[in-house]
Amino acid sequence: MQRIVLPLAATLIWAAAASPSPASASPQDHVKVRHVKRIQAHCQKKAQRVIKKAQRVVKKAQRVVESKSKATKPRVERKAKRVVKRTQHVVEKANEHGLVQAEPTPGAVHAITQAKLDPPDTANPLVALAMSYEGKNPTGWSHNWCAHYLNMILQEAGYPSGGNLARVYASYGQPTPARVGAIAVMPNHVGVVAFVGDDYVILVSGNHSGSSGHRTVGLGRYAMSRITTFRMPLVREMIMADEPKLAPGEG
Repeated sequence: MQRIVLPLAATLIWAAAASPSPASASPQDHVKVRHVKRIQAHCQKKAQRVIKKAQRVVKKAQRVVESKSKATKPRVERKAKRVVKRTQHVVEKANEHGLVQAEPTPGAVHAITQAKLDPPDTANPLVALAMSYEGKNPTGWSHNWCAHYLNMILQEAGYPSGGNLARVYASYGQPTPARVGAIAVMPNHVGVVAFVGDDYVILVSGNHSGSSGHRTVGLGRYAMSRITTFRMPLVREMIMADEPKLAPGEG
């Protein structure tokens, strides 16, 4: 830009200096005057074109700055806005064609889930006792009460106490394959096996159904891979039979 403007300024200055005064004008001077005026007019037009070009360059630079400022917005924010717009468009189209259905209520979801579960084998006394509290919380606890509930029904059925921590039941009773009436032990949950499938078990356990703090006893399906061990509770008579008998005079 400087290479164009500086020569033009020099030309205009020269043309102004070369203009003769009217008193000393000769025919040759009049020719020079006309020539100078043409040069001045040419230089003025060229200067105007340069100014317009400079204005266009400034506008283009402003547009570049604005586009870069937009590009500096976080990509996540721009993507989120695009996703929202697309989602709104899809929902509007679905509503137009009647494709949107109302979401099922929590009660309906629970009913559907329960319908898909295999029926518990209530012929087993421990399963029948555990199922008698379905939909309730007989412990009075609000959090982490699955082991406390299991301990309660074990004692009610005549078995020894196992404690109120789920992990303790990994050594309770004796090990057994998956079977109805056994205790299924997981790192943070325990329950009574009510049905055995090919690669899963149905458990009846406490702290199962409902929202946190308001859960109840319920049935749930668990993959075999989640079970740490299965344990079979021992009746008090069997435990006493395994204890060493004291010799006369001992104790």
